[in-house]
Amino acid sequence: MSMRITYTLKDYQLRETSKGRGVVTYHLVDKDGKNRKVSAIVKLGFRGKITAIHPLHKRESPLIDILKQTEINETIVVDFTEYNMKHPRNTNQPVAVAARNTSVSYEQKDLLINDMESITRKKGRLLQMLGLGLLVFMAIMSVKLSFFS
Repeated sequence: MSMRITYTLKDYQLRETSKGRGVVTYHLVDKDGKNRKVSAIVKLGFRGKITAIHPLHKRESPLIDILKQTEINETIVVDFTEYNMKHPRNTNQPVAVAARNTSVSYEQKDLLINDMESITRKKGRLLQMLGLGLLVFMAIMSVKLSFFS
């Protein structure tokens, strides 16, 4: 018996719960229009980039494996058949417990520039990056000039 389910990723939130750790929640809609949320524990690396992801429930592993590479509004088909054969349904135990931190200290998607409107919303951050780039350039040029003088 084939167990293939079609989902569309509508949104996700990344919440840092402690330094280097967090929870990502994916908001999905299936082909019948039913909403579903799936969460996973994540390890965060440099600048909040996800370096490892572990589902809260073992049975969601095939779905989480695909979602970590999925873009918003992308439709995916997840085949649970092989996973269900290896892991019978009666062992649906949580593999991790989410940290209980309600404050949101970092959202990865807020740092992304995905359209022209987001450029104007993030102009302060862009100006900071431009200023930092100019400082680095000036430092390199002064070292280079002092080296060749």
